[in-house]
Amino acid sequence: MTLVTHTLGFSEELSKVPEFAENWYYEIGNQLTLIDIVILAKLHSYISRKKTKGLPYINAIPAYSKLSGDKLDADFSLNVLGRAQQRVKASMSLLS
Repeated sequence: MTLVTHTLGFSEELSKVPEFAENWYYEIGNQLTLIDIVILAKLHSYISRKKTKGLPYINAIPAYSKLSGDKLDADFSLNVLGRAQQRVKASMSLLS
């Protein structure tokens, strides 16, 4: 997948997203990255679908600790997921 994303001209960070999207304990640096956001979003999507077997607690993963102010509650999550869904749809329309 990395080869495909590089061939399409995606940034190095964006190219790494598929590789690390479900690596709940991925950690590189103290700054919140795109990969961290995708990890948080994926974990939230599984929680919202009740697919929690074997998943870590959200506050136990490194990406969570990078959020400022510990704002991760249900309302915040729904807002983020809604905006992310809109962006994914827009991106998919560009690729098709």
